[in-house]
Amino acid sequence: MLDIANKTALVLAPHLDDEVFGCGGLIHRMKQSSTRVYVLFMTNGTTQHFGSGGSSSGKVRLTEIEKVAAKLKFDDYEIAFEGDQYHLQLDQLAQRDLVHSIERGSRVSIEAIKPDIVLTPLPNDYNQDHRATFEAAMTALRPASPDYRHLCSTVLGYELPYQQWNISATDSVPSCLVQLSEENINAKVDALELYDSQLKSTTSPLSVHGVRTLAAFRGLQCGAAFAEAYVPLRLIV
Repeated sequence: MLDIANKTALVLAPHLDDEVFGCGGLIHRMKQSSTRVYVLFMTNGTTQHFGSGGSSSGKVRLTEIEKVAAKLKFDDYEIAFEGDQYHLQLDQLAQRDLVHSIERGSRVSIEAIKPDIVLTPLPNDYNQDHRATFEAAMTALRPASPDYRHLCSTVLGYELPYQQWNISATDSVPSCLVQLSEENINAKVDALELYDSQLKSTTSPLSVHGVRTLAAFRGLQCGAAFAEAYVPLRLIV
């Protein structure tokens, strides 16, 4: 069984909202279990989208994350690459810069907080920022002697609501299921609703209805009302 009590966790989120869509329920469970939760957002900027209003500014999203961080009680968070010149263009940055931000280049980096648990997006995502974040995370989390650098014992890839639409011929199998209580899913939904600029209509996976439906489906797979799904990337027992 995965031990999430009294640990330190680092969530790697390409954008402001991925942390809640992907692992908001687990974040709430970890905080209930006295685990410190830090979030490293890779980038933030103005986005053109097909939702209400047609776009959302980086400034609006900064206001939203302040509310979300307070709601889910993040211990700290930081944005590594702020600005439109980076947003949705992480694949154009040198991987060395992305790796450095995760490894030791921020106040919530691996070497700064020495996490027991790291949560990262998966590699088969259609979004280029998500893929770039995953690749950088794999380098930053590479095996090494703990005498010289921190070795995180648990690395999980989190599922996003649209994960079934991917760029890989074979999908990663989300074989780690985290059961969520009604309180956990409600906390996740409450946090999502604070990302008002990012939510879509009820027919979209990126909606409260979509998130609840996916959580209920994952719950059916593990005998619970709700669950979140993860891909185990490293588990050291």
